[in-house]
Order: sequence, then structure tokens, then C-alpha cells
Amino acid sequence: MRKTDVPRLTIGIEEEFQIVDGEGQLKSHSATLLAAARPRLGEQIKPEMMQSVIEAGTKICADISEAREEIATLRGTLAALLQPVGLRIASAGTHPFSHWQDQLVTEHERYKVLEEELQDVIRELLIFGLHVHVGIADRERRIEVMNEARYFLPHLLAISTSSPFWLTRNTGLKSYRQVIWGRFPRTGIPPEFSSHDEYENFVELLVKTASIDNGRKIWWDLRPHAFYPTIEFRICDAATRMEETLCLAALVQAICAKLLMLRDSNLGFRRYAPALIQENKWRAIRGGMDAKLIDFGKQTEVPMKDLAIELLEFVDDVVDALGSRREVAYLETIVRDGTSADRQIRAWKETGHLHAVVDLVAGETVAGVAAVAV
Repeated sequence: MRKTDVPRLTIGIEEEFQIVDGEGQLKSHSATLLAAARPRLGEQIKPEMMQSVIEAGTKICADISEAREEIATLRGTLAALLQPVGLRIASAGTHPFSHWQDQLVTEHERYKVLEEELQDVIRELLIFGLHVHVGIADRERRIEVMNEARYFLPHLLAISTSSPFWLTRNTGLKSYRQVIWGRFPRTGIPPEFSSHDEYENFVELLVKTASIDNGRKIWWDLRPHAFYPTIEFRICDAATRMEETLCLAALVQAICAKLLMLRDSNLGFRRYAPALIQENKWRAIRGGMDAKLIDFGKQTEVPMKDLAIELLEFVDDVVDALGSRREVAYLETIVRDGTSADRQIRAWKETGHLHAVVDLVAGETVAGVAAVAV
């Protein structure tokens, strides 16, 4: 295989950050932060429904090296703007003790409409995710890759787990964020579509029946974007360390490139029913990297840590052409040391304090991020 055979797929990364104060509590500060950040970051910074949340999105990146610069700039700038007022950013799928009822809601017509439609389901949405977009120009290929990439969604979730706590409780799950998010309509593992037209007909039916106003309200773990020529992987918990974000984004890009290469060689990847993939998703929610997932071909359980090594082998022949071997190889560190969820649980057990968990997460969120002058 030549490097020129590997598709050059653009990527975009969106991260949802917690805004926390010196005591570790969530702080409703997004409006002030947005006003300060917009002159530097423009539309890359966006509000979310809760004023204690800020979303940062990279520009369209040609490769993971460009994404690294973007992520470092976004995290570094937000941290620098918050530091003078005693606030911090923290990246994890849930906050360990702040309550959703104490959060101020952003004044925006979209959020008012969603609140009227979803009631407490959206009021409780105090969760934080990582979304990765992969550019695939051909719309039929987008659907084909989505159908096949669904298999890897539980693997990506297990690798990203960062939400073991909820409302002061150790939930016993590594991704409680998925429990909260799963209450929304049109979430979970997407169904299979035979063509882009079939997908468009599905969306049009929901629009005609006043179920949605556009495809943005389809919130599957993986979806074709409603307006851009990308597929969007939405399953991951917010990644705490920058290296974890880059590892996950590089894995997503490499998976898509490998699947496209297989299709070009008439070697399509086997597809599985959403209900089967959901079984693996639950295992990832429960155990993260300590889970055993099902190998459906062999009809047996396999430790997630072994599957992570298999995933590295699966994408090995594309990562050099994509320039992402360093970032993908960080998965070996996650296999060895665990995920953010594991580190949070260890910090809690060692100290007995959830505030120590917030301090850990906030510190790791800016670890390795160069200071930005503001």
C-alpha cells in the first residue's frame, strides 16, 4: 500500500468544558467568558444551555498536527482568560457534585424551545462531550462509512470514559454521562441506511410530522451532519487530557480512512445490528477500559484492553500517511494507566474528597498546554 492510497480526511473537534471556581463548584460565567474570548477566537467559542458550560471548536484541520495546535490554543486561551478571576476550565463528562438545579440557563430562543419540548430531560443535561467531525465529500460514502464505523462506537466510548460521578455519588459506571444523554429522543446507535436518499427520506418524514425541524435534532452517537459534508462521532465523554482528545480524534480519522480503503478494495467491513452494538456500548458504559466487549464474529467476550491493541493493529497501515502515529499510540498509555474515569475514582478513594477530583481534572485539562498571553 502506498501513502497516496490513504484518503486525506479533514477533521474538526468540538470540546465542551466546565467552568469551575476555586472551590471546584460549577460557575455560571459563560457570557463574560464569551465576551472576552470572541475578539481572539471568534465563532470558535459558543455558549451551551447551561451558563457554566463553554464549547470550543477547532477550525477545519487538514491533519492531527494542525488539530493539536488548535486544541492547545483553545484550551490555553480559555484558561488564561479565566485565571485572573479565579476560575478554571475542567474537561470531564460530568461534574462530581454540582447540581443541575443550581445552574443558570443561557437566554436564547433555541434553548427555550428545547426546554418546552423536552422539559426536565434537558434541564438535567449537565454533561460534557467530545465531538469529532470527519470530512467525507461523497454523500454515499458518508452513509457507507457510518454504517460500518458504528461497530467501533463502544470502543471509542470505553477509551474516553470520564464521568463516574453524578450529584456527589460514585455511580459505579465509568460513563454516567451516557445515562443522562440516553434520555433524549433520537440518541444511541444509529440504524443502518442503504443509501443517502434513504437517510434523507427518514429526516424528511420526521420534519413533515413535526418531530424535528432539521437534521440537527437527530442526536445519534454517529450521524451525518445536517449541513456540512462530514460524519460526526458524538459518543465520547469529554476528554480530560489534551493527549486523550488528540488520540480519540486520530483514531476516529484513522478508522474512517481504513474503512474507505477497504471499500476501494471491495473489502467492506462487516455490519452488525444496532441492538448488538448496544450490548457492547452498555459494557463500555459500565466498565470503560476494564470492560469485556463481545467479539460478535467469534461469539465470545474479549477484554477491552486487548481490543484496544487490535484497534491499533487495524489502523496501523494508515496512521503514517495521516501523520497521526504519535497521537494514536497514546492509546497504549490509556491501556496501561486507565482513563480519566479511573484517575478520578483513584483521586476520590485516596483523598475521600470530590473536590480533589475537580482539582485533578482541572489540572490535567491544561497539562502540556503552553501559557497563552491575553
